[in-house]
Amino acid sequence: MWFEENSMDLIISSLSLHWVNDLPGCFARIKRSLKPDGVFIASLFGGDTLYELRSSLQLAELERKGGIAPHVSPFTQIRDIGSLLNRAGFTMLTIDTDEIVIGYPSMFELMWDLKGMAENNAAFNRPAHLSRETLMAASAIYKELYSKPNEEGVPATFQIIYLVGWKPGPNQPQPLPRGTADVSLKDLGNIFEKGGKIKIDAES
Repeated sequence: MWFEENSMDLIISSLSLHWVNDLPGCFARIKRSLKPDGVFIASLFGGDTLYELRSSLQLAELERKGGIAPHVSPFTQIRDIGSLLNRAGFTMLTIDTDEIVIGYPSMFELMWDLKGMAENNAAFNRPAHLSRETLMAASAIYKELYSKPNEEGVPATFQIIYLVGWKPGPNQPQPLPRGTADVSLKDLGNIFEKGGKIKIDAES
């Protein structure tokens, strides 16, 4: 269900966009629902999320089965977010990222937590089950590759991407015309000493 066009001042999404198969279409519909100068604020899991678990499962399955299958849902890379928002028509973009590392006694507690969070793999072509042999191998690989010396357990990384995008509006700040700056980028080191408002010529 989508809201009417130009009906919302603000749309917020918190850690749910990684389930969307069509991010470009989703962003376009969000922009369409916003009023002019409306803002879209969101956070979503980035491409480095659970890289330890993914690589351990892949290595174990490659060793035991001779091939790999997707066991963790795909995530969007931070380098793609800006282009997707621009493609949807958002302006004045702000994008940031953060990594949260959580310790677990072993890989199995992490997988149990993911199941409890309803963050299981939703890929259509995923295998229905993982063999016990592959799971035990993956747990051993996880511990060997990623456990830190003198520390118990294993780490799990969650990369969070934060984004802010504005729908174009008549009252938004606009860039100055090219060639109207009175300070060159060569003088960037002196800007804070001068104080006040300074226009910078990006062409220099």
